[in-house]
Amino acid sequence: MNLKGISGRLSAKRYASPAVLIVAWELVGRLGLVDPFFLPAPTRILGSMWSLVLNGELFRHMSVSLYRSLGGYFLALVLGLGFGVLICWSRRAEDILDPVFELLRPVSTLGLVPLVIIWFGIGNGSKIAIVLKACFFPILLNTVAGIKGVNLKLIHAARSLGASEYQIWTKVIFPAALPVIFTGMRISTAISMMSIVGVEMLAADSGLGFMIVDAQRLFDTTRMFVGIITLSVLGFCMDYAARMLQKRFVGWHADSLAAGKI
Repeated sequence: MNLKGISGRLSAKRYASPAVLIVAWELVGRLGLVDPFFLPAPTRILGSMWSLVLNGELFRHMSVSLYRSLGGYFLALVLGLGFGVLICWSRRAEDILDPVFELLRPVSTLGLVPLVIIWFGIGNGSKIAIVLKACFFPILLNTVAGIKGVNLKLIHAARSLGASEYQIWTKVIFPAALPVIFTGMRISTAISMMSIVGVEMLAADSGLGFMIVDAQRLFDTTRMFVGIITLSVLGFCMDYAARMLQKRFVGWHADSLAAGKI
């Protein structure tokens, strides 16, 4: 059997369980085993989704949530990478910043919503700030762990060959730390969606989180499921984009591991 045939079989197996789940869900709804109010059938949800697409409501809420989540995520990415490198590069910076970050990290993100709204208002600024706080620490911690986890033998070998500090950081430390850094980036993609939904449920008049809680107030469970499924799809797409970037920049790392063969 050729490689394409093997790859096709693996892909079919990968998506078989979600397909079985959807079919079972549809049968439960069709047979009336569960009240459709509590668990509407997938076909009903798709019909409601199509209606929301046609009237533009779904895209309006989705675009607002994406703007907020991506804005906060990219700010967290820049700051998390920057502070992570600074902490690893300077012991003095680590002594100053580490206690501050460790005091802030356990604070509940959604618990900060009232304070952030006072600071930034009820517009997009407060939502982006909440996503920033939620995504910052996974990226920061994985950046620090990745850099500090680089094998010292690689650094000593580079120095013995006459590499400058700039070359050591760009040619040795960063490439070796990238797999761990990308792990933090992937974790934060899901966190960005979870945090934006939470803050939109608490204080917003637009976005997918608002759409879900508004549907709950109107007892429209089908519309609630449309919002939930849309969030799931968006989260999957963001994680897929992060995986593609990881494959592009650290594909060598996957090739050097078991890569699912165990």
